[in-house]
Amino acid sequence: MQSADADILYRQLALPVLQNVSYPTQQAAQAAPLGDVVLRQDAATGLVHNALFDPSKLVYDENYQNEQAASARFRAHLDTVLGIVQRQHTTASGIVEIGCGKGYFLEMMQAAGLAVTGYDTAYEGHNPAIHKAYLDTTAGADFFVLRHVLEHIPDPFAFLGSLARTARPSTKLYIEVPCFDWIVAQRAFYDVFYEHCNYFTLPVLCSAFAGVFESGHLFDGQYLYAVVDLSTFRRPTGAAAQRQGPLAFDTMIDGLVASVAGHPPPFIWGAGAKGMTFANILHRRGHAVGGLIDLNPAKQGRFVGLCASPIMAPAAAAAQLNGRDVFAMNPAYLAEIRSALAGLDARLISVAAAADTPLIQSEATP
Repeated sequence: MQSADADILYRQLALPVLQNVSYPTQQAAQAAPLGDVVLRQDAATGLVHNALFDPSKLVYDENYQNEQAASARFRAHLDTVLGIVQRQHTTASGIVEIGCGKGYFLEMMQAAGLAVTGYDTAYEGHNPAIHKAYLDTTAGADFFVLRHVLEHIPDPFAFLGSLARTARPSTKLYIEVPCFDWIVAQRAFYDVFYEHCNYFTLPVLCSAFAGVFESGHLFDGQYLYAVVDLSTFRRPTGAAAQRQGPLAFDTMIDGLVASVAGHPPPFIWGAGAKGMTFANILHRRGHAVGGLIDLNPAKQGRFVGLCASPIMAPAAAAAQLNGRDVFAMNPAYLAEIRSALAGLDARLISVAAAADTPLIQSEATP
């Protein structure tokens, strides 16, 4: 008889439910709400999802900070996305951005001359075009932008179906989500966390629409995107999905944890979901972290949920980095990190590794 656990792809237990929320004190951080991740693949649609996800655990408000635009590398990615939107938005009508965050990309679209309305409960600014609310699905549009939202929604296909019911023929939708194939190839255990309840591949995403104008990969393969005819939505049947087996992340985790043994507490570059997940895995294995370094001023001076490690600006951390290991959580930012560490006696460790490369790629900083 097959075990009930035989279809589990990956399990990650008792980590903070919101990786993009930091805390003002260590005591508050240690009390962060926790949740469990058990990844399974839905036989009906092919979508990989967290079978234990409970949306009531999540609150997206002004404390939610996932803005990455402090990085020049990420701004270059947003320039690419803007170019896709501009060439696909061929009517004079306005754009609706669902889940516009702090409004950075929406204001890029405005600066490019596009009329945009945004919705996000985590918005903090004063742009009159942005509503601090969830989308009013009764208001139709000819073009929707949906960047890094579907991975947070418990039934993304039900959401797309409700949005499609407002669509006119040829209403376009730009979708961008993390790429599950990249996570698997890189053994990126740090990219599996509670607030992401869904994990998409390009075939599964595109199979949800009969009309796909363009699709592909962005940000060094980490993200998927598709521009689709929203009115052609149909719930996927799973026929396009590759069947996933258990994820071989343990060797990657064990190698990284072993690399810190006998060393002074390391630093982690990036206090987003990747860095916070890795910091807590080290914490759970009994290894302290000196701190997490992040360019986002809204995170600096605060603390990571659960492990309560401090988050620092690069300048504030620099005096502590000589003789330390610095883990670069996202390979897309390696050039920026090397530049920031120039002149310091720190060992830079990239945690990204494809299946046919060494687990840990380290280098002395210049």
